[in-house]
Amino acid sequence: MSDIFSSISDADAHSFASRPLILRHNLHESGLFDDGALARLIEATPRDRFHINTIPRDVNDPRQWREGDMSGLPGQAVLEAVAKGNIWVHLQRIQEADAAYGELLNQAFDELERKIPGFKSFKRSMSVLVSSPRMNVAYHADVPGQSLWQIRGRKRVWIYPARAPFLPQQAIENIVLKRSGDTDFTFDPRFDESADVFDLSPGDMASWPQNCPHRVVNEDCVNVSVTMEHWNADLRATYAVNYANGLLRPHVGRRPLSQATSGPAFWAKFALAGAHKMLRVGKARALPLKVDFRVDPTSQSGFSDIEPYLVLK
Repeated sequence: MSDIFSSISDADAHSFASRPLILRHNLHESGLFDDGALARLIEATPRDRFHINTIPRDVNDPRQWREGDMSGLPGQAVLEAVAKGNIWVHLQRIQEADAAYGELLNQAFDELERKIPGFKSFKRSMSVLVSSPRMNVAYHADVPGQSLWQIRGRKRVWIYPARAPFLPQQAIENIVLKRSGDTDFTFDPRFDESADVFDLSPGDMASWPQNCPHRVVNEDCVNVSVTMEHWNADLRATYAVNYANGLLRPHVGRRPLSQATSGPAFWAKFALAGAHKMLRVGKARALPLKVDFRVDPTSQSGFSDIEPYLVLK
């Protein structure tokens, strides 16, 4: 099988995961992301592995990010709603729905490991995003290592530093501990002055350092993108520190805590996080999400409001 990446320069290999950058790929040439394949994926994805969201096109406040449902709808009907409306479909862990996506996922990371000295990955995962023209994706931060692969359409992505004020310590601690969702912190338009901004077209892959907040706005076209997540030793160390700091937070208030990933204090935090997670085995917290709309291909917005109810994710 041919390489996924057209080329990775020495400079990009050296900077991978330490700064935002763009690499070129050929996933958009695969038949795995045409409408028929997407419709089948939508129908094969269980309720606990998808999100349907909307937010007004002129709003950046993540508190207005709404959760919806598409259960039982034909995949083609969902795609029709996306094309005419203002919704964002997120299909998670698609490598578990079809082995072909798992093969593609592993090929991508195996190739990165060959071409980037010292890079290793585990707990790899792959998602598909299908979103409406001019759709606005709320300001948020992800926990694992993350990359965004453009397949169809065009979008602009803003990537912000993973530090205060863009990402307060307590915000990432709460996200890691599942005390809050990945959009539950404040966006200030002045943050854009410090953002790396990329315009993505099919064949572009954007990568950035762990936990960097980001937001996305589509151009006037349906967008299909892939996200790939992974872990490695460095990412796990940062996760453990944020996890332990979150456990310590009630005892120290707002005082800044070290986020160092070496030294005796780090290893104490690593042990604390590990012990706490072992005690929570079988008691994993799920966040309640309010679902208040349903995908509706007959509606101009692509959805209809419904009586709100809660789901756990």
